[in-house]
Amino acid sequence: AVGAALVVAGLGATPAAAVAQEPTRLSDDQVERLLERIEKSADKYRESIDDALDKSKLDDTKREDEVNKYVKEFEDATDRLEERFSDEKAAAEDVREVLTRAARLDGMMSRMTLTDRAQSDWRLLRNDLNELARAYGVAWEWTAITAGPR
Repeated sequence: AVGAALVVAGLGATPAAAVAQEPTRLSDDQVERLLERIEKSADKYRESIDDALDKSKLDDTKREDEVNKYVKEFEDATDRLEERFSDEKAAAEDVREVLTRAARLDGMMSRMTLTDRAQSDWRLLRNDLNELARAYGVAWEWTAITAGPR
């Protein structure tokens, strides 16, 4: 289930690609637990960002809708990855898709002033995503993405 190293390109932006890295050797059980942790962390993040947006000046704006769209696209990508892993078809390309969606959220989170809870939940999720990138040997560096809500 470990894919080849890839250079990552974002949607409408380009996260800086690192030198290809050797995959961290994880068993299928360890990867499965990591994916479950990512799923739970993503759910927790979605709840905290929903709450933060409701308390922000973005409440009931097009920007809030845009943030929610990014979160939904990220969750859809993580669901696809988990499903493909269950079918023993997950590859570095699936991980790249998750990371590309996450990079858009990361850029947004670095520019927006939200609750401490939302920021903390994002940092925990981001750490798990870094571990996922290492597990699949996907070269990845987080960079601010200029597209998206401010």
